[in-house]
Amino acid sequence: LVGVRTAGGVISTGGTMVLDEGFIRVPFRAWFLPDGEDMELCGAEPHHVVWPKPGEMPAGIDRQLEKAVDVLQKEVKAWKARPKPELRYSRQRQGKKRKHL
Repeated sequence: LVGVRTAGGVISTGGTMVLDEGFIRVPFRAWFLPDGEDMELCGAEPHHVVWPKPGEMPAGIDRQLEKAVDVLQKEVKAWKARPKPELRYSRQRQGKKRKHL
């Protein structure tokens, strides 16, 4: 995750009409972590914190996106460099029986 901590507003809302004069949003559900902790006011913590500077976004500069691409490129490079099994085709077994699942 790249960027800045989110605000942590995680409730779900629905809405209803109020006396034919308007519409009101009404919270109806909260979100919880697997350990039961309420996620409200607990924003997502990025692995790489990158704050945009004033004027960058309108100028077409997105340092968060640049960092995300950099991180992803490193992860892809590491994934490609991982140990890989030697592939053996069925014709290379030379009579060995393989158990079928």
